Parts: sequence; structure tokens; C-alpha cells
Amino acid sequence: MKSLSINDLNELLKALEFFDFTMPLSHNVVSWPTHPPIQINKFKTVERDLYDAHEIYMTSQDYTHFDAPSHMIKGGKTIDAYEIYRFVAPAIILNFSNKEDLEITDKDLQQFSDQIKNVNAVILFTDFNKDPKEFKYNWKYLGVSSAKYLSQFSNIKMVAIDAPSIAGWSGDVPAAPHIITVKDAIDIHLYLLEKDILIVEGLYDVKKAIGNNKYVYGVLIALPLQIVGLDGGPCRVIFTKFT
Repeated sequence: MKSLSINDLNELLKALEFFDFTMPLSHNVVSWPTHPPIQINKFKTVERDLYDAHEIYMTSQDYTHFDAPSHMIKGGKTIDAYEIYRFVAPAIILNFSNKEDLEITDKDLQQFSDQIKNVNAVILFTDFNKDPKEFKYNWKYLGVSSAKYLSQFSNIKMVAIDAPSIAGWSGDVPAAPHIITVKDAIDIHLYLLEKDILIVEGLYDVKKAIGNNKYVYGVLIALPLQIVGLDGGPCRVIFTKFT
């Protein structure tokens, strides 16, 4: 097999189109309503200390992040227990941006059954309109029936969505009563996590990759921080599509 030169590799990379699906973070980005907000503080400066350094405080379950089995299953696998290859997968983005109902059902997914069989990761594009300063509660979500449907595909290892959660809003705060029950929210997660299907929530700006297409194939690269014992945690998500 002929080896590739550095120039060959550079040309190959230039030919690929990469999309960053990671939510930009700053000190004032809104978190889940019942979670503490992110805090980013500079405690060293170039002017005073000859270098910059920041301290970062955030939860493992906000912004663009993984849910590992231990997020919902006592004694389940933590994010550091996975081999690195599990975070790179042939993927398909499915377009649900024009769907009127909030719940994505099994019938919605069945139209893509042939495509789902050809990949290891499914990305649900709902065109959720994130506001960095205001939490919005009415996102499209994977329903119980559709979570069960996806869990039956032995080839699926990862499911991602561009909403704050794979499930709908199940909380109760004065500003917004729940859309689904807590039980349904837990079941939606468990159908996937019990089959060792990792969940990625809070993708950002997926529209630039799929446009108005019904679906798009590509490769998903979602790399979590290697924090021992964590239930998931923040990640950087990159997608390159097949043309």
C-alpha cells in the first residue's frame, strides 16, 4: 500500500468540509434552569503574572455534552470507560426542522429506516433556536416510542440532538410547566443508555451542514473530556459530510 505524503494528507484535508457543532461558551451563557450557571474567571494575567490563566466552573450536563450510561444507571459505564473509537462514527443528520409537533415519534423515524441501518450515529436536526441569554423550553425531542425504535438498531452507537436534552422539558418551574413527565424523560434516556448508545445533547448550528436536505451522510467526531468517573460531560463536536 502506497504511503501518503504530508502534501497528500494536506490536500485530502483541504478537500473535506468540516462543521463545528459545539456551542460557544462564555461567562454569561444560560444553563439548564435548575443548574448553576457557568463561571469563567481570569485569575492570572500577562500584565501581572506574565501569563493568562482562567478557572472554569460548569456542570457535566449543560451546553454541548455527553450523557454516558452512569448518568441514569447506577453502576453504569462512565465516559472515561470508552475507547476513543466510540467517539468517531459514520453518521446521518435527519431533518425534522419542518415538523410541527414537538415529539419526534417512531413513525417519523421509520421513513429513514434504510438510512439508519447504514450508520453508527444519528443526529436529529430540529433547528432549535438557541438564545445564549434566555432558556427556551419548547424544543423538539425524541419521544418514548422513537427512543425505543432507535434502541433496536444494533449498529447505532450514538444519538445526538441540537436541543438542550434528547427528551422534552420535564421540569416544573414557575416560568414553564412540564411538557412531558419525568418518567417519560427518564425512559427516553434509558432506552438508549441501557443499549450502550451514547447521547450527545446541545449541538449548535447544525443547519449549516444539512441546509434544506432531508438527510445528509458524514462522519461525526464527538470528543469528551477524559474525566474519570464522569456521567458524561462537555465535548467538542465536529462533523464532515460526504459529498
